[in-house]
Amino acid sequence: MDERKSDRLATLVFWIFGALTILVLGFIVVQILVRGIATAFKPSFFLGKPEAIKAGGGVLPMIISTLYLVALTMVISLPLSVGAAVYLSEFAKDGLIVKFIRFSLDSLATLPSIVFGLFGMTLFCIYLRWGYCLIAGALTLSILNLPVFLRSTEEALKLVPITYREASMSLGASRWTTTRKVVIPSAMPGIITATILPIGRIMGESAAIIYTTGLFIRNIPLSPVDTAAPLAGYIWYAQSEAMVPDYKSVVDGGAALLLVMVLVVFLLARYLGKRFQNKSHAGK
Repeated sequence: MDERKSDRLATLVFWIFGALTILVLGFIVVQILVRGIATAFKPSFFLGKPEAIKAGGGVLPMIISTLYLVALTMVISLPLSVGAAVYLSEFAKDGLIVKFIRFSLDSLATLPSIVFGLFGMTLFCIYLRWGYCLIAGALTLSILNLPVFLRSTEEALKLVPITYREASMSLGASRWTTTRKVVIPSAMPGIITATILPIGRIMGESAAIIYTTGLFIRNIPLSPVDTAAPLAGYIWYAQSEAMVPDYKSVVDGGAALLLVMVLVVFLLARYLGKRFQNKSHAGK
């Protein structure tokens, strides 16, 4: 078999696997939406409070808990991840310590999320005596997303051409000034894109939050130390432990609503990344 036939065969195989992946993903999305979209957008559902026993409850406190948890987690993890990525990419010298840090990050990325949940419960909820609260869940999810967020941001910084750094420093700018005014703005579209996966994971995570934030509330959480019930955890609770007779409708509607929320955040992040990139190119 010559090289052209091998190339065509490999291309065909990759297209088949890609098409199968898209079909499976599309089937899952369609099934979730078909089962729950009618319930998800009922005003009594997404604007109402949940019920513990009787039917007809809503999920507004769970929606607010999810958005609150995302915002709190990003406030914690964004400066930490970007700062660490800038240090590793621009200032750290390749050595034993840097290799150990990267090895530790890769090891953390392979751990199941339930391990992070048990760690967060042991440290924040029990040892520090915070109990179930938003800040405990946010700190746990910050640790959970740190490897992915940091390495994605580091790769975005590495994609900035070295000529940008050389041109800035040749004009007398220091390394820090070059990093702050040249490298980070140039890498910003990639950094914004790198936030998509962590945000989606925060919104859809259940194993880590059921041990740290809570599963059921009726009032909207106002403080980071309040008990919360993010939507993903509440879906698990409604499916496995809730006593409401219409739990199936709650689960289907909550799943569809959560999927729509993740898609909206994904599209918004992509839009902001494109807009920032176009603005940067226009400025140049």
